[in-house]
Amino acid sequence: MYRNQLVAEERSHNHLYESTFDCQPYLSSDVITEPLSREQAAYALGQVTASKVLPSLTLLENGSELLVYRVDLRSSLNGSLVEELVKVLEADAEDFHWNQVEANSYLCVIGAGVAASIDTTPGQEQLYLRYANALVPALYNAQRAEALPRSTLFLQSALFERFDLLLTEVRKRTWFWVAE
Repeated sequence: MYRNQLVAEERSHNHLYESTFDCQPYLSSDVITEPLSREQAAYALGQVTASKVLPSLTLLENGSELLVYRVDLRSSLNGSLVEELVKVLEADAEDFHWNQVEANSYLCVIGAGVAASIDTTPGQEQLYLRYANALVPALYNAQRAEALPRSTLFLQSALFERFDLLLTEVRKRTWFWVAE
């Protein structure tokens, strides 16, 4: 039925689904038009990873872009997953290395002087980076990625690792209510 086909990118290509929406309905879509089979739901939830949700820090050209890095979670994830993410943070943030610092804000240290923060204000959920005061001028003045005082690859790895911990719990909880 399926012929071997060359795919230009080094990603797997699944011919069972005809569109990106069919493959990943939990990424950047609030509308799931048809009920998903258990296999489709499992596949779609498996696609919800930090590397698919968060833009890569290594693609940023300078320190100024790193200072304004923000991700609107509702534009990257299905609304039900964002709501589940907020529930995970409210109930078990510390188990996943996140600490509540304000009524609607959670923080996780990802490197010396750099922390990831998630604002859980309903309808405005977003992830952004926060920096130690001494680090801000150095980042602002870094004109090229090579001049950054911190390795963006290290920061990206640490950010993805911490965010994936949350997403793993979100996928587990979502699978529980989807599978029933």
